[in-house]
Amino acid sequence: MQRLLFSGFNAFGQHELVKSRNSNNNESSAGFEELNAPELTNEKRLTISVAWRYSALALDRKLYLRGLLDGEPHECVTLEAGAEIRALAAGDSHCLVLLEGGQLYSVKPRLNAELQAVRLEAPPAPNSAPKRSIFGAVKERSSGSGSPIVEHIACGSHINVAVCSANAVYGIPSCLHQFPGHRFRVKQLQCGHEHAVLLNANGDVYTWGNGLRGQLGASVLRTEETPRLLEALAGIKITQIAAGGWHSAAISAFGDLYTWGLNCSGQLGMRVMKPDGILKEPTVYPLPQLHDLPECSECHRRGREGECAPVRVFAGSRHTLMIRQCGCVWVTGWTKHRQLGRQVEHPEYLDAFQELEGLQLDPARDQIICGPWATLICLRS
Repeated sequence: MQRLLFSGFNAFGQHELVKSRNSNNNESSAGFEELNAPELTNEKRLTISVAWRYSALALDRKLYLRGLLDGEPHECVTLEAGAEIRALAAGDSHCLVLLEGGQLYSVKPRLNAELQAVRLEAPPAPNSAPKRSIFGAVKERSSGSGSPIVEHIACGSHINVAVCSANAVYGIPSCLHQFPGHRFRVKQLQCGHEHAVLLNANGDVYTWGNGLRGQLGASVLRTEETPRLLEALAGIKITQIAAGGWHSAAISAFGDLYTWGLNCSGQLGMRVMKPDGILKEPTVYPLPQLHDLPECSECHRRGREGECAPVRVFAGSRHTLMIRQCGCVWVTGWTKHRQLGRQVEHPEYLDAFQELEGLQLDPARDQIICGPWATLICLRS
């Protein structure tokens, strides 16, 4: 069975909570409440994406939209796709839906919602000499009228990105960039409000979009129209990435955590105020910052200090979570809507990574999904 736990902004009824008389349930899950979701069995593929006013949940072919759809909270609509839903990316005005065969659709979060096919422009033809027949006549190139096969999608407030099997990167629907060669493989794609972060199978990180808050990881704050190698991490094999609202994060194969971008609410795990509590630390960190993380209490108790490396990282608008090798969850950032679970010391933000007690995850099986102001945890038994 699969269970969904939730904490965060829910003013529009985006998430239906399980009503329970046992108030101790939340305490055992570090302040996260269980969600009431349909037919959550391990046999069905579960996909979730969260926007600020609605949530999108897919089970096999069925898509459920819930929240503020047409002007009233707690509205819900159910759709059925033509194939199994592989991925979702919820934005403010629409949700991208990727099917198993690589077909891409878009749906507006309305009560009269319909799946609309997304047409992507064909990637540029390779620059090669024309092929000729044995008589010397130039052979016609394939028209390429078939739709590109999409493999990855991501969506932010002002950016929509897709990557197809031919390694073409789209700012939907236009083709922005074509990575060369068949050896380039995209491993992960993430979007913040205005920027995108891409990780390939070799461990290289590429960023593009609005970088005026340092979220692209470059020393110069500017906008990049196409994917650009993050030179500050070049030569370091990265295994996981995350993109928050205006910040980014990455984990290396050595178990090192890096964060960069805007730190207005401590979402980078960097101090907001100096020790005197009067002066502020820098708000923007344009280059990746390496973290020296403390040991987990559980690993320290068991004498397993070497098993605390971070293995997965996730980001919302102004909060960041990571799962460490031992299964402990560590959090930092904005806490106003309880997006980090149980309230922590500071009433509005946490500006250093802190262990979330009462929650132990399986890094290989369990999943964390961050919305702008919310956090969901999918537990697989």
